[in-house]
Amino acid sequence: MRIRLMCVLWILAVLATGCSPGGGDNAAERIRAHYAALGETEYRVTLRTDFGDHVLDFAVEYTHKRGGGGRMKVVSPELIAGIEAEIGQDGVSLLYDGLMLELGALPGTGLSPMESLPFIISQWSGGYVTQTGSEKSAGRSLLTVMTRRTQAEAALEVRTRFDAETLAPVDAELFINGVLSVTALFEE
Repeated sequence: MRIRLMCVLWILAVLATGCSPGGGDNAAERIRAHYAALGETEYRVTLRTDFGDHVLDFAVEYTHKRGGGGRMKVVSPELIAGIEAEIGQDGVSLLYDGLMLELGALPGTGLSPMESLPFIISQWSGGYVTQTGSEKSAGRSLLTVMTRRTQAEAALEVRTRFDAETLAPVDAELFINGVLSVTALFEE
């Protein structure tokens, strides 16, 4: 009888911890609900894409539309600044005085670096959550959510850190088959 009572108390303690405010599962639910409810949102992001044999750095202004996709404008590097891309279900359409920006696809995914940002953002409202956590960084409380999805022949994992109060994204990383391939730093 005593063992049963201890088991029941232990189960209740575990359930209470998982449902408490600020708990990992609650954080994932808050983030999912927040981003699912947003309409059009604007971000300024610095992206680093690692192809394995070379690295591509660029900064973009991105307007994300509910349901996925959006419009992206390259801010830097200067050589390609001003190039705009419309990202939708059918892929990426580049817009710029006849100049073509050829970035290639991330290995095994079919995603271009420009499509990686909408993919990362889409995971906040609809990704399969595999891990959550919280941490303090520079006196700021952060929530971390990790999602996973298989696409083409690749396992895609996205780890994003959010400001715990505002739920604004701080940074995100896209791992392809366990290898860090894209880093996104969000400006406030």
